Amino acid sequence: MNALIIYAHPNPGSFNAALAGVAEDMLEQNEINLKVKDIYGLEFDPVLSEEDFKAFHTGYLPEDIQAEQADVKWADLLIIIAPVWWYSFPAILKGYIDRVFSIGFAYRYEPDGPHGLLGGKRVLVITTSGAEEETAISTGMLGIIQTMINGIFKFCGFDPIQYKNYFAVPTVNDQERIDMLNDFREILKTYV
Repeated sequence: MNALIIYAHPNPGSFNAALAGVAEDMLEQNEINLKVKDIYGLEFDPVLSEEDFKAFHTGYLPEDIQAEQADVKWADLLIIIAPVWWYSFPAILKGYIDRVFSIGFAYRYEPDGPHGLLGGKRVLVITTSGAEEETAISTGMLGIIQTMINGIFKFCGFDPIQYKNYFAVPTVNDQERIDMLNDFREILKTYV
């Protein structure tokens, strides 16, 4: 199996970084072919430009997009790890998706509607939030994130799609964060 971790947090000491480290360690220990993308560290331009948009329709993609698409195509499993900021992914991750999961690569339109082109791939999306679970549900935050994840990955043909949010990360105690990391290890066991 080939796995691609796409990690989006600017702080290398963050809980998100700890989650990415757990995934990397566990997959390597199980001899999974692995690539890790710290998209802040990539210095990947997340801004979808007019030139990019034109390139999607001509087939002449910029090299940075081609390289990222090659890694997504290579992967059987994508693991996305990111915080929830303002009821969404960080802008850099959304921009990465805008540029990499493009028409002609991730989906196409046919007379009967859109068709995902990334079938046969699985995705595990892990987010963290400052909000407690009750607040995340009552404010609609959790529903928005779940809709966004389906809107991206289901649209592109991923199946299955698994999502997990770890709540109140900044305010829980260290033991609770350790328990979250252990829970993540249990989730990963279903993939190795």
